[in-house]
Amino acid sequence: MHAHMHAFCFAHPSSSLPRGSSRSLKLRTTPRGRVATHSSSQRHLCRTSQRPSLATSAMAAADFAGDMRRDLLVCGGGGVLGRLIIQKWKDEFPQARIVAQTKSTNNHDELQSTLGCETRVTPGAIVTSNQEKFPFVVFCAPPSKTDDYADEVDRAGQMWDATGTMLFTSSTGVYEDTNGEEVDEDGDVKSVKKAEEQGVELPESTKKLLGAESKTLRHGGCVLRLSGLYHSWRGPHTFWMQAGESKTNPNAVVNMIHYEDAASLAVAILKGDGINGYYRAREFVGVEDQSAGRKDMMDAVARCARYEGKGCTFTGDANGSVGKIMRMKNTKEMVGDFWQPKYNKGFVAFMDEGANDTFADAGPPENVGSGHG
Repeated sequence: MHAHMHAFCFAHPSSSLPRGSSRSLKLRTTPRGRVATHSSSQRHLCRTSQRPSLATSAMAAADFAGDMRRDLLVCGGGGVLGRLIIQKWKDEFPQARIVAQTKSTNNHDELQSTLGCETRVTPGAIVTSNQEKFPFVVFCAPPSKTDDYADEVDRAGQMWDATGTMLFTSSTGVYEDTNGEEVDEDGDVKSVKKAEEQGVELPESTKKLLGAESKTLRHGGCVLRLSGLYHSWRGPHTFWMQAGESKTNPNAVVNMIHYEDAASLAVAILKGDGINGYYRAREFVGVEDQSAGRKDMMDAVARCARYEGKGCTFTGDANGSVGKIMRMKNTKEMVGDFWQPKYNKGFVAFMDEGANDTFADAGPPENVGSGHG
């Protein structure tokens, strides 16, 4: 168990094991009257032994019969990922109330007119009763937008009524680096304490993400660690196209996931497994199966007619560490057929096929780059 994770996981028995598994679970009752499960195969699915009361389990079953609100609060709803989540949720639940919470009112008119959602400014309303809370909450704002990031995530958790799902979108950057080895949901996570012991200073963004993850899991919410987000005109490739040259290792691995696939994965997690209820305090990963080195990635960009031959030259040490190769096998076991990625061939194939997506015709935005925005 990662030292910084204090999850209150009440995993549903059948959704906690790979489909088709007949492994039995040992049940015991905790001092708080909650049912706990233990299985050697569950480390990646449940970080602690706490489970919900039987009443809560019964309520979850009723939820999937359609007896609950599908209202959704999206903190960071003005960004690319937030808007996609809003649209996909609206497609699934047209009658749901959706509130987009943003740092400013800049995008409110567009969010209201285009997506038909309500809007408000962070930190949002202070709530005192469950009637004012939301059954579904997703926090997808990047850490660069605020100094009190973990506190904002904590406030989002206070807006959740714990009947549906709370989800925080983090980054696979929180995993320890390896030299070309595969890393999945069970991989070692960076920690401030460990870094201090090693005399290493973690990036401020990583510290913020770790703090926010801890707050999320304490609420019983879930964490979705996403690799580099991209679409045709936004992502690491646009940053390197603008730079033209980078003094970094050309062979270093770049783990990626298309914005649309990240959004559909987030929605699949919010909806639960569709059989037993909603996920609690789980750690998910979102990444494409086909990782690529920086040079291979940017060579594919240069081949794509959309970018008029623009690429990037990498002049760093080609014999240095290539970093980690992310995998999401445990997440795939949990969400199963409820998530079908649209861009499942990977970034290089996406470029070789013309970089065609819903963003392509709009052209590059004013501020291109990578991240959640």
